[in-house]
Amino acid sequence: MIPLLKPANTLPGALQYYVAAELLDDPSAINLSPGGGMPADTVHLPAARVVLSLTCVASPMFRNKVHDLARDSAIDVILLRCCLTPGDILPIMADVTLAGGGLAPFDMHDLSLYRHPDRMLWLVPQGFGGAIRLSHGGAELCLVPPYETRVERADGIYRSASELAALLYPSKTN
Repeated sequence: MIPLLKPANTLPGALQYYVAAELLDDPSAINLSPGGGMPADTVHLPAARVVLSLTCVASPMFRNKVHDLARDSAIDVILLRCCLTPGDILPIMADVTLAGGGLAPFDMHDLSLYRHPDRMLWLVPQGFGGAIRLSHGGAELCLVPPYETRVERADGIYRSASELAALLYPSKTN
């Protein structure tokens, strides 16, 4: 186990902390879990029954590895894809395979981080359809997304990006 410390201005550290803090009651320790062809920034969050991995490699790289790891270990696997770009918003996409509890693996691709006004963190599709709620219980598939309009969806994605930016670039006055 290694401590999951508040990040020191690194994108992988900030993103890992941001998502792991949602999945764990106490994000003070995680298990490193590299190997099996997954990216080096891969951790196992046993309390949430989730493997969380980060890469800046474009889709579809690692999709088969995510699916195979989820199927073989009967655990949910979340791969976050993120690279710094000169744009106004930090693009983050997720590939997820849900296989917790030994169920048949269920894949979802190209999901975005979304912060609901009720403070729950979600992975949501490009439009409407199934979404994944991230909480202390792990990753939960919901058939209806947490928004009613594309404007609400955009607001939630901007909320999430803003929170991540605050972790990545903390204010000097705090």
